[in-house]
Amino acid sequence: MTEADVQRLLAKGKIRTVSPDPETAQAESDVARRHIASAEKIAADDPTLAFAALYDAMRKTITAHMRSRGYRVTRGPGAHAKTGEYALAALDHLDIGSHLDEFDALRDIRNQSEYEALHVDVDEVREALEHVSAIVEAIADDL
Repeated sequence: MTEADVQRLLAKGKIRTVSPDPETAQAESDVARRHIASAEKIAADDPTLAFAALYDAMRKTITAHMRSRGYRVTRGPGAHAKTGEYALAALDHLDIGSHLDEFDALRDIRNQSEYEALHVDVDEVREALEHVSAIVEAIADDL
């Protein structure tokens, strides 16, 4: 996807423009890295919580990228899905497409664990860790 895809998200009202805020974006990126470190520490004892931390790390780092470029998702239902759409549209240049392709699958697992009491196992945490780490590091380098 390309900048034209980002412009389509704007036109569809899925994202909006805001003032770029690179300082807060960097702070969000730092939080995402701490979430990953925390998830690694607790994965064996509480894999569901570790998975939630990884999902939040992924979402926050994409939000950090948005913030650094002067975008934000619009209010209302589907904010996390809109974040994923932005990632696919705006981050193609980072060569992490295979990891970004997992965004919706990770979001679905997170939602099931939040709203349907799904128990996440440690293997799912390990797989998420691979994708989330790649996304967080690539975006951190691009901020």
